[in-house]
Formats: sequence, C-alpha cells, structure tokens
Amino acid sequence: MIEEPRFGARKDDDGSWSIFDRRTGGTAQRSGLILAGLNEKAVLGLIRVLEEIEDAPKRVH
Repeated sequence: MIEEPRFGARKDDDGSWSIFDRRTGGTAQRSGLILAGLNEKAVLGLIRVLEEIEDAPKRVH
C-alpha cells in the first residue's frame, strides 16, 4: 500500500507558498517555525526533507 504524502504545497494569495499538513489541513509547523511565506523552490525542498523525517525510523534515546 502506498501512503499519501503527509505534506503538500499551496500558493497563497500574496504569491508566496506555504507547506500544509494533510492530517490537520493547517499550515505545517516544525521546531516552532510556521512554514509559510516561502518561495516555490524552498517549499519543494522542505517538503522532501519533512517527508524523509516523517518516514525515518523512530528511536528512543
């Protein structure tokens, strides 16, 4: 079974881009940063990184 990616990109009214969380429908946040007001190139790269983090095995330290 192929899972749908958790994060997606959306173009905002001002022409900038945001990353949204498909689970919540809201703008994604990571480490206290709201992932909005970005350029398209940055969004695509950040989504790839966020998906890799999401897919990484979780370990207890």
